Amino acid sequence: MAHDEDVSRTVSLAWGVAAAPQRGPKRELSHERIVEAAIEIADAEGLSAVTMQRVAQSFGFTTMALYRYVATKNELYTLMLDGAVGDTAVPVDTDDWRTGLEQLARWLLDIYWAHPWLLDIPPTAESLLLPGQVRVVDAGLRAMRTLPITDDERLGLMQLISTFVRGHARTVHEVRHGPGVSAATRDLAREVVTMARFPGLAPLIESGAFFGDPAQLPGDTDGADPDSFALGLKVLLGGIEAAFGQRATPPDPAGCPELDPQQALERAEQELQQAIAIRKATQRRATELAKAENRARAARDKAKQEAKTAAKAATQEKPAPR
Repeated sequence: MAHDEDVSRTVSLAWGVAAAPQRGPKRELSHERIVEAAIEIADAEGLSAVTMQRVAQSFGFTTMALYRYVATKNELYTLMLDGAVGDTAVPVDTDDWRTGLEQLARWLLDIYWAHPWLLDIPPTAESLLLPGQVRVVDAGLRAMRTLPITDDERLGLMQLISTFVRGHARTVHEVRHGPGVSAATRDLAREVVTMARFPGLAPLIESGAFFGDPAQLPGDTDGADPDSFALGLKVLLGGIEAAFGQRATPPDPAGCPELDPQQALERAEQELQQAIAIRKATQRRATELAKAENRARAARDKAKQEAKTAAKAATQEKPAPR
């Protein structure tokens, strides 16, 4: 493959086509190992803890040794953005576009829950060309192959879904880790947000629903439904269906070449990994829904018992007939 000075070093490095350094501790270091170490630090302490010096220390090398493999901290951050996605197949059903996009959205949200520091790294046009990001985009576009829309519309919807998931993750993360609302402030809110002035919001302030419970914020990984993410995703997918579902199917793209035997093998391997990923994701989702059902059942049983106790107490408190 030919390269010139205009080719992105980061993209070349991520795809394994950049030349490895000729000097340095090659046996002990590689850009992949450096990225793995940086991700471990970020997962434990946040992105701000990731410095070239800190990562180098985790290997027992000098900072200069790392610069032979990763040129700058920003390049390391970009590679971390891709490394967090990993090289596993994205669990997306390509037979039903709505199921596929829901699977993709939930999978992306899980990535943000596992690595919340990703929200501190702004995506760039260049980062979308890295291997993991390409797999995500490709999976989303293939999930929409049965949706009667143009290629430009597919790209637009992919951006819309990515923005929705990232925005939800950021909002929940900031609320979780930001300063809470004191009891005194809540009382003040109840005084000033009245039914007369704010009839839409006042009932939610009064009930406490507006403030939420940090232990049960929408988007918790225990899979509780309904939540704000499930609601937003339902509305988003419903809007896509309403906008495009009745449109006539566009013709297949022209000029798609037939795969040669090696390409066919690669595609078959990819489809197998995709099927395995879908099965695993479905099993995880089934487990989450079973947990949610058990919680709902326990809450129902508790309410039922309390209702019986209250009814019995009310009967005992009735005055005897004269």
